[in-house]
Amino acid sequence: DCNQLFCQLSQYSKQEVCSMTIFNLTSRQDLQHAFDLISKMISPPPDGGSPGGNPPPCVLRGAMKHREDLGLSIALIKGEDGIAKCFAITLIKNPASPFDTSRPIPATADFLRVGGPQ
Repeated sequence: DCNQLFCQLSQYSKQEVCSMTIFNLTSRQDLQHAFDLISKMISPPPDGGSPGGNPPPCVLRGAMKHREDLGLSIALIKGEDGIAKCFAITLIKNPASPFDTSRPIPATADFLRVGGPQ
């Protein structure tokens, strides 16, 4: 599911968004990195220990309709049993690279203006 602002910013309808995967929203150049990060997020700990809480979000460059300024911050949501339930995706200002470690800037209604926030 998604909210109205997500649809307005991404320029996809709610129906389109609900039929897509994270990888459909990810820049082609970042797909391998996205597969690696998402696989790591949903895999059990390598030492067989307790899965613990939710892993930190990953940040990827986006592939939106006519919007090169939007990226994705993807968080895995786990249930009380430690099993992955869903992903929460926040639109952000597109990072400079897939390895950008700066804090993501969430997209707001200001991003509706052509060219992003002023």
